[in-house]
Amino acid sequence: MPVCSRVFAATILASLISCGGVGEGAVAPQPAVPAPPPPAIAGDSYANYKAIGLSPQSLPGGDNTVRAYGNFAGSGRLDLFRAVLTYNASLPASQATPSRFEFFARQADGAFILNTSVMPQSNGCLHPRKAIVADFNGDGRPDIFVACHGYDAAPFPGETNKVVLSQPNGTYVVSDASADVGFHHGAAAADLNGDGKVDVVVVNNFDPDRAYVLLNDGVGKFTRERVPRLPSAIRGAGFFSVELVDVNEDGKLDLVLGGHEFEGAATSVFINPGANNFLAVSPSVVPSVPNEGVVLDFTLTGTGSSRALWVLRTSGGDGTFYQSRVIQRVTWPGLTSTVALNRRPAQWIPWLVPALANGVPIVASDNLSDATSVPQ
Repeated sequence: MPVCSRVFAATILASLISCGGVGEGAVAPQPAVPAPPPPAIAGDSYANYKAIGLSPQSLPGGDNTVRAYGNFAGSGRLDLFRAVLTYNASLPASQATPSRFEFFARQADGAFILNTSVMPQSNGCLHPRKAIVADFNGDGRPDIFVACHGYDAAPFPGETNKVVLSQPNGTYVVSDASADVGFHHGAAAADLNGDGKVDVVVVNNFDPDRAYVLLNDGVGKFTRERVPRLPSAIRGAGFFSVELVDVNEDGKLDLVLGGHEFEGAATSVFINPGANNFLAVSPSVVPSVPNEGVVLDFTLTGTGSSRALWVLRTSGGDGTFYQSRVIQRVTWPGLTSTVALNRRPAQWIPWLVPALANGVPIVASDNLSDATSVPQ
């Protein structure tokens, strides 16, 4: 049964209270206030998205599934990058058109305006799935790696990932991240081989390894790592989502993987043993949620005894697919599971962030129109 939950709104844009299961709630717009200045760019993509002070906010109309934030225009504000789908997978692949990459500048009042001076609206990959932010070319400015999986129907040919790199004149340019072609459904970034350059982990369900590391040459060009460092335990299962984040608070980034639990991909945390080599690490398995077997995203909150891993899910394994909206809270290290939100049927959402609403800690979508948040 749906779990009744109070839906909190962002302090910067709206107030929202909703209780009653499947209903999405009603939004009462409030005057916008300036967002806080962005923090200095961090060395990993989780910190550059989940820890930059986002709250539910009004985003530009259109497809906002793939988005990222950063001080892209150099204004000191958190601007928006998004990749917009332009094709319909029910039509033949021969009719598929590339996505549209675009930047929006955040204004002093918090609104977003299309910014073509940073980069004209540009063709991207065919089907982007996740955008992550880090300084991939070492110039101190935020760049964007876009995980791309290609035409989303049989025969699933895959495609190359894209990287959007800052230029000396303040603009951005789109190029292939590497020559690797695959169904890249998720990605996370950090310096994994200790050379001071930010690398990327990608998940590719059609690759025998299921996930692998793309090493950065320092200017934003990537090459697949020859000697695997990711867990051998994930091979052969349906993984689609990945995160690098310090789960156990020991100062090292751990590996979190999820996907289709009904296809053998148990949602798993692999604790970093040191040197970022996870090959022989055994997983801590997150409890499943019956009928909600598609895992989309992860967020961490709290510290010590209040530490919790939040898992964003949608339906799968019960004959339905992507037809619900579920937020699961899992204690760490106890792995006690609570379903904080279960809306069915409902439109799935892609991302969760920790935030504050009227001083109350919440976990929420960063998109106000999703009308989805739960208390921490």
